[in-house]
Amino acid sequence: MSSRPDTRRVEIVVPARTILGLLAAVGLSWAFLAARDAILLVFVALFLALVLDTPTAWLQRRWRLRRGDAAALMLLLVVVVGGALAALFVTPLVGAVRDLIEDLPQIVERVRESSLFEQLDRRGGLGQELQQRAEALAVELPAKLGDVLMLGGKVFGAGLTLVTLGFMTLFLLVDLPNLSASLRSVLFPQTARRVAGIQGRITHTIGRYAVGAVAIAAIAGAVQGTAAWLLGAPFPLALGILAGVLGLVPQVGATIAAVILALVTLSAGVPEALAMAAVCVGYQQLENVLFAPTIQGKAAEISGFFVIASVVVGASLLGVVGALVAVPLTASIQIVVRELTAARRAAVERAESALALPADDPG
Repeated sequence: MSSRPDTRRVEIVVPARTILGLLAAVGLSWAFLAARDAILLVFVALFLALVLDTPTAWLQRRWRLRRGDAAALMLLLVVVVGGALAALFVTPLVGAVRDLIEDLPQIVERVRESSLFEQLDRRGGLGQELQQRAEALAVELPAKLGDVLMLGGKVFGAGLTLVTLGFMTLFLLVDLPNLSASLRSVLFPQTARRVAGIQGRITHTIGRYAVGAVAIAAIAGAVQGTAAWLLGAPFPLALGILAGVLGLVPQVGATIAAVILALVTLSAGVPEALAMAAVCVGYQQLENVLFAPTIQGKAAEISGFFVIASVVVGASLLGVVGALVAVPLTASIQIVVRELTAARRAAVERAESALALPADDPG
């Protein structure tokens, strides 16, 4: 009589709800990745609407305007100020670039006659290398015209994106009170009051952050514009405004401003251009470790550590946009956490006070 091994079969049952949940998660992830650019645009429009909400409400109260009229006027003011700043430095900048191109042979000649260039040429053949690079560039330049056309197409697409962003911001700015009221209408009165308080504090914090960012940009423009004036660069006022405006763009803005300022200052001489680059780099380091954490931290009411940490994390996740919204987003999360833990913190304080009473009693 042969013995057969005892075999057991394990049956794993996966509920249909679990399968549907996994499919829904995969579908939502795919949809998010496919529409990530559009979602990012909506997020930026919402951020801008929250930034402009406080001054729009002030216009609405001050001049007794309707919400739509106040929002349109506020956005028009932003466009006019931005256009005026652009006109203020674009025209001189174009002239400076034209003068730089005209003076380029003399600048190259001064560089070739400098003692530093002669030493590098004797040691490493720098002059011959530059000559070969220039000849190769002259041969390859016609083939680069296609890249120039592609760049023009990208600039046109960026312009359309800005127009779309402007209209989205306008409509969000108009409908923000209605959207807030719609959200509170489905909540119980006590919860609705808490949500209204949280929303008000978040909007106020984002507005203070915007004011702090403008203050930092003004400091950057004043410092670098003054340096350009002292070094004899052309159009120092326009260069200062350019540095301040580009300073509003995290990560890359200050670098672009430093390159432009150094190139324009090159018309005054090579030592002046190097000094301008050193001023830009030195100020940027000072801003990163001192001005930005202090001013933005006080504006958003968070510590300097969280200012730097949030910018680093936001930049790694979403690039420039992530760095731009990292500080107000962190401050908003802090406001929500404080509101949700307010009752528990009050209970802890009462318990600590009750424990401290016997120790303070002299009897």
